[in-house]
Parts: sequence; C-alpha cells; structure tokens
Amino acid sequence: MNKLENMLSKWNFQKIVIWYLILAVIAGVTCGGIVGYLYRERLDFAWQYSRLEETKDADALKAAADKTAAASGNVVDVLILDGDQQVTYSAKNSAFAAGPLELTKVGNEKKYLVSAAYPDAVFQYVKSEEFMLNSIINRDFGKIRSDYDDDTVFERELSSKTIYMLSRIRTHGSNSTVYVITVPTNVPGGMIALKVTGALAMLFFCVYWVLVALWLYRDAAKCRLSPLYWGLIGLFTNIIGLIVYKIYKHSGAICSSCGAAQAADYLYCSFCGSQLGTRCEGCGAKVGVKDCFCHQCGHQIK
Repeated sequence: MNKLENMLSKWNFQKIVIWYLILAVIAGVTCGGIVGYLYRERLDFAWQYSRLEETKDADALKAAADKTAAASGNVVDVLILDGDQQVTYSAKNSAFAAGPLELTKVGNEKKYLVSAAYPDAVFQYVKSEEFMLNSIINRDFGKIRSDYDDDTVFERELSSKTIYMLSRIRTHGSNSTVYVITVPTNVPGGMIALKVTGALAMLFFCVYWVLVALWLYRDAAKCRLSPLYWGLIGLFTNIIGLIVYKIYKHSGAICSSCGAAQAADYLYCSFCGSQLGTRCEGCGAKVGVKDCFCHQCGHQIK
C-alpha cells in the first residue's frame, strides 16, 4: 500500500482531470460528428416522420408525406388512406398505391400483416416510437426471421415473400390513415461507428470511475483516514462515496501543518502536535475564528 500511496502522491490530479475532460470532449465531438454524418439521412427521415405525425391539414399532410418519402432511400412509399382503406395519395406511386390496402394478421402473430391484394408481400407492423428508432438504427432486415425463432410456422409461410416494415399513423381531426412502408438496410460503417462510440464512452466512464476511487485513496492517505477503506467506498459507490467523504472530512478539522484530519474539538494535532485553531486565553477552550466571546467562560476573544 505504501508504494501505491507514494505513486499517487506524485500525481497531479488537477492536470489529469483537465486532460481527461479535453480528451473526452474531443472523442465525444469526433464520434458524434462521424455518427451524425453516417446517419444524417436516417436522422432527417426521423425528423420528417415526426412532422408527419403532427400534421392535421389535408394539403399539408400530402406535402409532409412527400418530404418523408424523399428523406430516405429505404422508403418504399408513404400512403394516405381514407376510412374505407382506399389509397387516396401515394408519395412514390409504388405498387401498393394501385388498390385498397386492407391488412389482416398472419394467424395470431400481431407483428405480421398481409393484404389479399398483394399476396407476395408481408408487413411487419411496428409502433410509431419503435419505428422511428428502427429507422435510424437497424440491422439487416433480412435477419427479421431470426428474431422470431419460436414462430416456426410463420417462418415457413414467409420464406418466399418480401417483408416490409410498416408504421401506421392516425391523423388528428380526419378519417385519413397514413402508412409508411420501408425496407431498412444497414448504414455502411454505421454499426462500427456506433460500437466504437459505445466502447469509447464505456472507456471514459471507467476511467472517470477509477479516478474518483484513486483520488479518494490518495486524499484519505494524506489526511490519515484509512485510504483503503475510502478507496473501496469510492470504487463501489463513486460520487455518493465522494460526497460522504467530503462531509465526513469537513465535519472535523484539518491540520495546517501535516494535513491530517482531526476531530472538531481537538486542540492539537494527534500526529504532529501542531495547534489546531484558536484557544481562549481565559480557559483554554477551542474557539472559532469568528467568535467574539468564549462559549465556555465568556472571556472576550481578541
């Protein structure tokens, strides 16, 4: 332990923290910029999709559908349907705009939908919130079958069909329904960038966590407060342990000569014998720096 204390006593934690923050900011900005650049199309699509959900006016709804469809190459079509499931508007004039799009479940599987008008297509229904997330960060959509290993019956039924991802938006104040149909693909280099960003974030978090524990260990050793005990507390509780340590440390007195922590009522340091604070000339009791009279005998403090 003495070797660790000697090593940590030479560390300049102020400089270490400054360099840590500089490197963390540089890494964060760099990774954020790379991820943002790679996923710029997906982020634009998510933004347009959110605008589409908020649109109420019929003309504005068509314009929003066009912008959503144009935002990503993964979009097959954005359809606006009336109450009878008839397509009244198609942003891309896909094959799905030719007739009604009445969807029914595949057996009891809620996530798979089919339409009699398009026998070769299967739609995986995804709720609005999940749809936005899946549209930004998704895996190869061809792996969709592996996500449902328990649904072996449906896997065989779907093996010869094309699978699309579908989101349903119910517009406010009208009977229109909007279907957003996509075939998501991986962003080239996107998953690698996300994994690297996640790994760096975890690395910086671990460094921060260990730095707090090491600082607690060094400061506790300096103050003669059982460094191993406080270092372990910092390692397991981090910021909570740091707050508890600060409260405990400042509840007493710190010797100005050797830096050891002492009880608040000590007159002299138990390690180096230096006087702690000010004493009353009348009774010798310890008094505060701002006290005008001794709390023990009432003697005026000069």
